[in-house]
Amino acid sequence: MTTRHLKVIILSALLSGCAGIQSQLDNEKISSLRYDNVACPALVAQRNQAVAEISRLTNGRGYQDPNVITGFGPFLPDYRTANQKQAGALQGQADSMTRSIDRRKCTG
Repeated sequence: MTTRHLKVIILSALLSGCAGIQSQLDNEKISSLRYDNVACPALVAQRNQAVAEISRLTNGRGYQDPNVITGFGPFLPDYRTANQKQAGALQGQADSMTRSIDRRKCTG
């Protein structure tokens, strides 16, 4: 085994101990069923508040999932900034609220 191989093995072992970015992104996707018991007007207000907070955290650009190279998601650490992580979690909530609103045909 060469020194080069040893470095790759050590780096792989270190990265595997970290929570990969893919698992963090997966955790941001939540079921919309949890919002089905919330009254429509309250849910629309919560969703709008979450969307406004996402806009504030991203300086008006909106949240976009990071471009993770296919296959490397489980190994890459979550390199997003604190604001991006918070915006990602809020985006997951806003998306599920929107699905609940659409499914129940809430009008606001």
